[in-house]
Amino acid sequence: MKTNCRAFLIYGLIGGPFPYGWGYSLGLDGLRDQLRANGVNASTHVEGVLIPYTNVRFLAAKAREAARAGNKIVLIGHSMGADAAVKIACRLEGENIQVDLLVGLDPTKFGCPDVPANVRRAVCFFQKQELLGRGIFHAAKSFRGQLTNEHVHVGHKEMDDSMEIRERIVAEVRKLLPA
Repeated sequence: MKTNCRAFLIYGLIGGPFPYGWGYSLGLDGLRDQLRANGVNASTHVEGVLIPYTNVRFLAAKAREAARAGNKIVLIGHSMGADAAVKIACRLEGENIQVDLLVGLDPTKFGCPDVPANVRRAVCFFQKQELLGRGIFHAAKSFRGQLTNEHVHVGHKEMDDSMEIRERIVAEVRKLLPA
């Protein structure tokens, strides 16, 4: 069963399998597989290898292609990957491309831009807010979609591995699928 939904899952800084990453954010691989089992075309990506956000342009281009092919767009990221997901949504906003679902797992406080107006629904799971570290999603002034920031009792490095959070994300994505 294939659907018209394309999901991009983005590891955090130095995340992903060796040699591209150092093994962080690998819970996104399990989430990717769960989404695939539901017919979603899902893939995992590094947000940058040592230099943050270097894949944003590439991933925005892939999301643009998928949207133009008639797919609903889902962006999911962990840590700096969450920041990268919002940066991708910002690039797509400039091209009037809608992001149907944006999910952040513990974004950073300073690298994450405001959620742009082209995002229909944004969900952020965060462990805590820190002056110099973790953050939450903030809506741009033009944002008219739904935005939820939810405090969870899961550590930063374990958040992508949490089965409860993964099931919640899968449930959000299922809302986009045909009945």
